[in-house]
Amino acid sequence: MSSVMEYQHFINGQWTPGESGETMDVINPATQEVVAQVPKGTVNDVNKAVANAREAFESGVWANKSMEERAEILLKFSTNVLKNKNRLAYLESLTSGSTIRRTMGIDVTAVSDALKNAVQRSQEIPLLEHAMCLPWHIPQHSYIVREPLGVCAGIVPWNFPMILAAWKFAPALMMGNSIVMKPASITPITLLELANLAHESGIPAGVFNVVTGSGSVVGNALASHPEIDKVAFTGSTEVGRQVAHMAADGIKRVTLELGGKSPTIVLDDADLDMATSLCIHAFLYHTGQVCESGTRMLVPRKMQDQIVEMMIEKIKKLPIGNQLNPATSIGPIASAEQLETVMKYVDIGKKEGAQIAYGGNRMTDGAYGQGFFFEPTVFVGCNNQMTHVREEIFGPVQCVLPYDDVEEAIAIANDSPYGLGASIASMNATRAQWVAKKIRSGTVWINTHHMLRADAPFGGYKQSGYGRENGAHVLMEYSQVKHVCHNLVPDASKYRYFKVLGLN
Repeated sequence: MSSVMEYQHFINGQWTPGESGETMDVINPATQEVVAQVPKGTVNDVNKAVANAREAFESGVWANKSMEERAEILLKFSTNVLKNKNRLAYLESLTSGSTIRRTMGIDVTAVSDALKNAVQRSQEIPLLEHAMCLPWHIPQHSYIVREPLGVCAGIVPWNFPMILAAWKFAPALMMGNSIVMKPASITPITLLELANLAHESGIPAGVFNVVTGSGSVVGNALASHPEIDKVAFTGSTEVGRQVAHMAADGIKRVTLELGGKSPTIVLDDADLDMATSLCIHAFLYHTGQVCESGTRMLVPRKMQDQIVEMMIEKIKKLPIGNQLNPATSIGPIASAEQLETVMKYVDIGKKEGAQIAYGGNRMTDGAYGQGFFFEPTVFVGCNNQMTHVREEIFGPVQCVLPYDDVEEAIAIANDSPYGLGASIASMNATRAQWVAKKIRSGTVWINTHHMLRADAPFGGYKQSGYGRENGAHVLMEYSQVKHVCHNLVPDASKYRYFKVLGLN
């Protein structure tokens, strides 16, 4: 690019310069070229955004609108997202390394779907419920109402900047909350663009705010802020623990969508063409930088060599290159830091005795040398106690684990601190569903992987987090219930409850 795009925070419905004047560079991971600059946010920037969000909430300018009024505006927002599809997809790919084929075909549409799903699912949850007035009780009317929480914070990672942001702001807005969001430092600009689109679509000033900056400053300030009522965080388990600790001091609601080390279980009745394609997709989607990537590949011992050979032949045919080329299937790693992490774990795997059947190296020839490219890597000779098998790598690394019977496969799959996703390859639906029931994971796919739906809940077991995003379940995460109990005997002399207490 010939020029660098310049952005500001989006606070109170307008572009707002950062207090310090300092900026952060945003780069293209395929070329290391600086493509944008954003403010390096401060605690005071966060305070300003939260204050505006609180003022907007308390004013009722959004919270007091009817569900129908909010739905109309969110559907307009959804339409405007699709109208800006080309720009949003380009910026998402440019900064995150996601292939343009995917961001055009999936990511932008997923943002629109998240907004539409929040609207549609809101029609399924009761906003008002009435409790029965039992004749032998004191006459009273009890009813339960569902209300917004207040001011929410959304902290978003760098792998799917738009989608994972939409999973937070769509339900938060639908339920009448205000929100302050922090994008990842290396991929901030599409969320800023979405906040501006939201305002242009009719979301009132102060309701949807974005502050850019580091997690240690902006993220921590949001997680610990006394005026924040709920924190939604997607990221590593390590950072998720810190967010939970900070939020606990204020007794805030928290949703955590954290790390994973998802198993893909190939049963001995699987179609091997399907199984090998599934296992490739499971660990190479977005160059392996996905929280529920299938990076523990469980195969029948007697079929291991055949399956690995078939998989490698397919991997060899996948084009690796610049993410803005529509022909590219595998783009770069998102950052130099993440590339170093991948290389570290590959070295650990070799030192602990696993063998590389394919890949294992940084790509440096020609145009590859300008960016953060790493070969798809397949390890064999693994066991479930190896470091690179147990810990999340977040890169294009597959670990093949042989098993002797289905019960052993289930035991290996569940022997993990994580429980975010899992997949099963099988031609036998009954058998596959029996295995799915045994897996301790928030999502289990059969003959597919990464198939996340806006109308189905997503979240983890164990150290993969708690709470759910998507579906109707997420609307419960962004609202609370109030019981109103109305005594229907306003005359104190006739109120039997007071008589029991000796008050009349």
